[in-house]
Amino acid sequence: MSKTQLSISFIDLLPDSIASDPVMAAAAEALDKHIRAVNDAIGNILLYSRIDDLLEDQLKHLAWQWHVDFWDDDLPIDKLRTLVKQSYAWHKKKGTPAAVEEMVKDVLGGGYIQEWFQYGGEPYHFNIYSNSPPDDTETFSRLMLAVNTAKNERSVLNEIINAPSIKSYSYFAGIVVSGSTVTIPDEGNE
Repeated sequence: MSKTQLSISFIDLLPDSIASDPVMAAAAEALDKHIRAVNDAIGNILLYSRIDDLLEDQLKHLAWQWHVDFWDDDLPIDKLRTLVKQSYAWHKKKGTPAAVEEMVKDVLGGGYIQEWFQYGGEPYHFNIYSNSPPDDTETFSRLMLAVNTAKNERSVLNEIINAPSIKSYSYFAGIVVSGSTVTIPDEGNE
């Protein structure tokens, strides 16, 4: 019967010349318990694949290590797991207009940003357009925290502009007429 690394005993690894020595067998048996404990703990180092099984304290350590933004101990554990899972992807796009726009949509429920070159403003400035701008200080504070976390350091928010969505319809119609006249000469009447 073949054995795997996790199931083999340290005693089985002793060469025949010292396996029969009672002192060596006792030493191998003592070490065997410690080696088994290490082997049993190997699965614990696989953190990312086990995020859904980790305890809240373990999630807090990962959040600190991976610099998870918007961590709040009062959030439900499933939200905390989501924050930890998305941390790496979030940090890859942090500092980009897409990250700022995502924060605007998350906090305000919709909206977009316009960079300085799109509206003729000062370099590295931007505006936020939303059909539901923050109407209370709590939402405004959350938005500013989110935007300041998502934007790059040099960018400056000029203003938040109410941009209500208006449905408009445009109708147009057209007609194309094409034709030509062909005259066939009568050869008999020349």
